[in-house]
Amino acid sequence: MNSRRIVRWFGVLVTIITTLAGSTSAWATNGYQLIGVGSYQKGMAGATTAAPHDAMCALSNPAGMALIGSRADFNMEMFNPNRRVDLSSFGGGANEGGSRMYGVPAIGWTAPAFNRTDVYFGGGMYGTSGLGVDYDVFDAGAFGQADIFTAIQFWKMAPTIAARVTDRLTLGIALNGDYQSVEINETFRGIALPGAPPVVSLDLARSPGTFGIGTTLGAMYKVHDRVNVGFSYSSQQYFQNTEYRLPAGAVTNFPQSTGTATNATAGRYDLDLNYPQQWVLGIAATPVDRWLVAFDVKWINWAATHDAVKLKGTFGLDTNGDGTADQTLSSISLPFGWDNQWVFAVGTQYQVTDAFAVRAGFNHAKAPIDAADVFNNLAFPAVVEDHLTLGATYRFGDHWEMSGAYKHALRNELTGKNDIPVPFQALAGTDSNAKIAMDQNSFGVQLSYRF
Repeated sequence: MNSRRIVRWFGVLVTIITTLAGSTSAWATNGYQLIGVGSYQKGMAGATTAAPHDAMCALSNPAGMALIGSRADFNMEMFNPNRRVDLSSFGGGANEGGSRMYGVPAIGWTAPAFNRTDVYFGGGMYGTSGLGVDYDVFDAGAFGQADIFTAIQFWKMAPTIAARVTDRLTLGIALNGDYQSVEINETFRGIALPGAPPVVSLDLARSPGTFGIGTTLGAMYKVHDRVNVGFSYSSQQYFQNTEYRLPAGAVTNFPQSTGTATNATAGRYDLDLNYPQQWVLGIAATPVDRWLVAFDVKWINWAATHDAVKLKGTFGLDTNGDGTADQTLSSISLPFGWDNQWVFAVGTQYQVTDAFAVRAGFNHAKAPIDAADVFNNLAFPAVVEDHLTLGATYRFGDHWEMSGAYKHALRNELTGKNDIPVPFQALAGTDSNAKIAMDQNSFGVQLSYRF
């Protein structure tokens, strides 16, 4: 096929996905979970549950490991989030400072096991999730000087075994070994609101990271020679509490439902944060030779893990605003207010030649936060609402292949309404009118070897 026809087909794919994006109302990203791991999954916008291609399917559907042959895959994604916070509603300013480029690696492999051709063992190590901001210290108007920094990192190892049970049914299971690191610093100094405490802070620094466990189950069924159905379920990932050795006052006047909390003593404080369960159902079809179309629907149970997160320790609660603690608490709540998500992804691939394939995709969902959660998520702006992706793969001979992918998440902004914490409502009203916004770009390159 000549270069002109290649360009034409690639343009058709771009047009299809752009049309789909333009015909929908506002949707959202997958919280802080990547829409896909590796350049193939990213190029398909994550719609790969019934269309496995490489060893990254240990995460999306472990059953796929028995269908992709023996191979090893190495991917590096350069992730570029552009974040913005605007507190001009309080007479302050806006900020977009901080790091803008992050590396997200992934490595996976699979091969036959037990001297059989219908059972495969594999796995890998994958960067799957992350979120954070690194703003400059900036003017927050009546809320003084804002100092906001956060960093959540999530890695997963997934040893996987998969078997072709029949000619049509394939099953797989992955045992997940997880690593998570959580750092949060959100501090307002010199607050000018009448009657408000001069400092409000939540400074959870020096996170050592924690380890967690879980499991992922997968199934694939060939309905027709041209149609596959896939299903995957990932359990909640259970973590050790993240331990912080905090000085006195690291948590100062932090709003709770009935007052403000302060840790008056130094010591160990534990954050109880797990990672949500999720399931996904996918269908993939080859309407004509060389053309693949795939669709996934996913449910993520953020509300069970990210609605109200407990920070355990010894806190004094000031319920009447006189600056003196009148109650003692063994834990406080970090009210992120995240909701469950339904995620929808569509991807398509065209095999231009035996060696060259192009793909594109679109991923959307309802955001886990809304206007009522803005003030509590200034440090976690998970508001992106549409993903457009492009990708390609070229095979060099019988063994080597190289893939690439580009993703753009369209900019989205939320304005706070009915989001001021109760202890501050008498001073600042109920609506912050603060704005948080984000858009994203990412570029991935993957090198694979097929044995």
